[in-house]
Amino acid sequence: MGVTWAQPRQNSVEALCYGINQFDGVEFDLRLTTDGELVLHHDNTTKDDNYVELLSSDEMKPFADKFDELLARKDFTTPWQEQGKTVCIELKSPHPSSGVGGGWKGGSKRVEYISSMIKMVDDAIAEFELPEGTTVLYSFDKKFLPAVKTAGWSHPKARLMPTLREWGSGNLQRAIAAPSFIAHSLPRLMRKHQKWGAPMIPCTLDYLHGINRHLTLGTSVALTGKGLEKLTKARKGFPAFVWPVRVHHEKLILDAGLTPLTDDASPEITHLPDGSPRLTRPASEPLFDGQHVPWHEMTNDNRKEFLSAQRNRWQWSRSVDQLMAATSENQIPWEVPRIICHRGAGKTTF
Repeated sequence: MGVTWAQPRQNSVEALCYGINQFDGVEFDLRLTTDGELVLHHDNTTKDDNYVELLSSDEMKPFADKFDELLARKDFTTPWQEQGKTVCIELKSPHPSSGVGGGWKGGSKRVEYISSMIKMVDDAIAEFELPEGTTVLYSFDKKFLPAVKTAGWSHPKARLMPTLREWGSGNLQRAIAAPSFIAHSLPRLMRKHQKWGAPMIPCTLDYLHGINRHLTLGTSVALTGKGLEKLTKARKGFPAFVWPVRVHHEKLILDAGLTPLTDDASPEITHLPDGSPRLTRPASEPLFDGQHVPWHEMTNDNRKEFLSAQRNRWQWSRSVDQLMAATSENQIPWEVPRIICHRGAGKTTF
């Protein structure tokens, strides 16, 4: 009998090292402690209901690993540097009741707070000289883009929308975000991100699947049929990273030319619900001439042929020459659909 896979804690170093090697990349969350350490943690409180931003890194040890501990792991940084893997970093803002970052007032203090986090991330990853197309920084916070400008962040960035607050229950957060969701069809949201200079758009599955997609003002799109035709025509290859995606929607997302953020990281999931084999690295180890070839081992001619086929399939606006100019053995153009593992190895309750 084989050993049963034990899912590691979300956002842990173990989870992130697993995810970046088994998938095309990972997404994780960062918060800032009282002693100025970036820690890998999603929720604004710990399990004993203390605000993360009011605790030291030592006090956070039972709940979260440190960012610098992740960067010390070669089995994380090598795929990131050399194999075209994608890393999505979400900056989390403090709960207003913590009083940190301007508290309930926010304002310029919130910009300063987020800007300081951005500078810390920038300083931490500078030594790795990462290829331009491997990293994206984003946040739900409305002050994120001004903070990016203040910090002088030079890597790609994007905004998570509709805005989810750091306070309130999940249902309350969604209710508050509803007007923004309704006001922004996915094509309109894409245009905003392009104006901001983002290389991609992170978006909820609700824009593409289910009844909620019909609630938005403007062009509603879908993963199949005429809705997919409208989406493909509207985006012209502009990448969408879709969340949350479970394994039963994974093929739909990839077949639409989009990137799913998955919570299904178990190696025991070898096939999709339709019986077809599950491919967890469609970008960093694509199927080419009937074989799975790591991107960093492909020849330039192979990469050009692969990109040309994908460009034709999904009607990308960039020419093959432009795509190749954004390509190297350790850099995959943003347009290429990939699978990103959410919080390292999927969401957990611990």
